[in-house]
Amino acid sequence: MKVTKTRFKGLLIIETDVYGDHRGWFTESYTKNKFVEQGIDIDFIQDNQSYSSQKGTLRGIHFQTNPKAQTKMIRCTKGTIIDTVVDLRKGSDTYKQWFSIELSEENKKQLLIPKGFGHAFLTMTDNVEVQYKVDEYYSKEHDRSIKYNDPELNIQWGHKHPILSDKDLRASLFDECDANFSIKVLVTGANGQLGYDVVQKFSSIGIECIGVSRHDFDITDEQQTLEYITSIKPDVIVHCAAYTSVDEAEEDRKTCYAVNVEGTRNLAIASKKNDAKMVYISSDYVFNGEGTEPHSEDKPTYAVNYYGYTKEKGEEVVKERLDKYFIVRTSWLYGRNGKNFVKTMMKLAANKDEISVVNDQIGAPTYTKDLAALICDLIQTKHYGIYHGVNEGYCSWYEFALEIMKREEISVKVNPIPSVNYPTRAKRPYNSKLSKQNLINNGFSLLPDWKLALERYLNSERENK
Repeated sequence: MKVTKTRFKGLLIIETDVYGDHRGWFTESYTKNKFVEQGIDIDFIQDNQSYSSQKGTLRGIHFQTNPKAQTKMIRCTKGTIIDTVVDLRKGSDTYKQWFSIELSEENKKQLLIPKGFGHAFLTMTDNVEVQYKVDEYYSKEHDRSIKYNDPELNIQWGHKHPILSDKDLRASLFDECDANFSIKVLVTGANGQLGYDVVQKFSSIGIECIGVSRHDFDITDEQQTLEYITSIKPDVIVHCAAYTSVDEAEEDRKTCYAVNVEGTRNLAIASKKNDAKMVYISSDYVFNGEGTEPHSEDKPTYAVNYYGYTKEKGEEVVKERLDKYFIVRTSWLYGRNGKNFVKTMMKLAANKDEISVVNDQIGAPTYTKDLAALICDLIQTKHYGIYHGVNEGYCSWYEFALEIMKREEISVKVNPIPSVNYPTRAKRPYNSKLSKQNLINNGFSLLPDWKLALERYLNSERENK
């Protein structure tokens, strides 16, 4: 058998071997073990057959909502049809787009339609018979129809006046229907600052999101990771989990490497096996911090500390093993969950009359809610590659601290000091500016200005007290 992938994930064209002689022909239209060998392991429970007497008959657009959604495998055993599907899965990079294919008794092609699609077909001849398998029983309660000529879907049928049933004449517009499908996103490090906001963002727009932590599975264990990911079968993996203790990484190199490199590799392997997109969260620390211009996305990396080295190696793993990936470098993150610079400054200000902050390291403070929104936008496309996700504008840590005190109306004195006066185990890059040119080139919105983002974060913290 031959299986051809379409640009719609999970939508497959199937052609089985046909054996013929002077008597006619024979084909195995469905053989479970052969389908399983092709990665198609579906428990079909019912065969259906329809007959349409007239050319120009249009049946659809039909689907069943969750939890009674159906996978269908369609074939035309008499005559010819144009089979059409519409992707109804929120978050899909083909959401609300349609696909058509000719199925006929001559070409013997079959179309495997996964859950989350609306389905219809138009007869191109008289006396058409269509047969199809489903993996869920019919449920009147969950049965739905969308108007075949919905202008938002803009399906080109090539037929102005199709023959329709009363049900299809009364079908609702797409915007009025209650289709409850979405892609499935798995987020590692869901208890961390960024992971928490990523889960919140996806959930808020109706995209199924599964947040996981080290308590669910150990990413440094390849077999455990593969088994867990395969049991979930996500469409996207957003990898936020990381060893982020920059100074401790200089001493605890084994753990840092295991999490940031081996863990990333294991997730990439699982992503490849499950045909999932992957978002890998990287860092400004992959650059050496030299110069004054923003680092471009394609600039060679050269980390100056061990943490940065492991994030750099993680990037290499993703690029080597995957085609469908987004590497998102960010800097100076702060958010609701966990420790961050903003919380540290406010805590120090509550206990000291004056504090000293380095003023020769320049970067972009980045609010996790804004970065989460960017990640959400990225995964709904096929614009794969490397991106820099940071709030607009740059400042020093000293300037960042001043802005925090100003907006919180704290009168503590903040003293600027050079980095040499604040020694740390791990060297920090002086220049952490990141260019956002790839976001611009691919039509993505830039993140808001860092000062405005800080104000929103502080307001949110006040509301949550």
